[in-house]
Amino acid sequence: RWVSGQVPVKGSFRSYATAKSERIIPIKKKKRLDEVCLEKYQQYSRSIIQSWILQGKVYVNGKVINKAGTPVSEKSVVEIIAEVPKYVCRAGHKLEGAIEQLGVDVAGKVALDSGLSTGGFTDCLLQYGASHVYGVDVGYGQVAEKIRRDERVSIIERTNLRYLKELPQNVDLVTLDLSFISILTVMPAVVNVMKEDAALVTLVKPQFEAQRSQVGKGGIVKDPVVHQEVSGFLAI
Repeated sequence: RWVSGQVPVKGSFRSYATAKSERIIPIKKKKRLDEVCLEKYQQYSRSIIQSWILQGKVYVNGKVINKAGTPVSEKSVVEIIAEVPKYVCRAGHKLEGAIEQLGVDVAGKVALDSGLSTGGFTDCLLQYGASHVYGVDVGYGQVAEKIRRDERVSIIERTNLRYLKELPQNVDLVTLDLSFISILTVMPAVVNVMKEDAALVTLVKPQFEAQRSQVGKGGIVKDPVVHQEVSGFLAI
């Protein structure tokens, strides 16, 4: 590193430059374990990765590490020894249950997945035979790489469903998994892109549908009467 200074020469000062020898050691940045896993295993969501870490299924240099925030160096060998999940996130199992219980016909259908997020619903729809899925989400960058790469999926991010005007084609099936917004507020836009005989499968979250006075602390609605009231109102 070069530094400047002055020394007296016969009563005057003369500028000079001195070289200070220092050993420069490059700083090797470390990343969080969950971030390293996400980069290496892009087909899985953050929630699945973090779940595996907590379950002790992630190894760093042969040792189990069960804290997602553990710093990991670039040279570390990171391995995951776990059963491959059926869907990119647990949301897929929710929709699977609805499809099986309600007998929803998905094969060959064009679908709209509203509230795409990681893509659990979309993954489920594709595995049940949907020909194409339009995934809409107000967020950005959350979609699992497996879903993002699939040619049968059109991802529409940074889009509030309330203001969705059209799609390249009307859909046969709509799935809704929304948060912090009532289903009723998005229905005009949803109906606008549905075929006349289209089916709608929605996950009802009472805390976003009930009146404010009916919602308890932490946004939890425990009263089964309110649950029935909300479900009945939406069914109408």
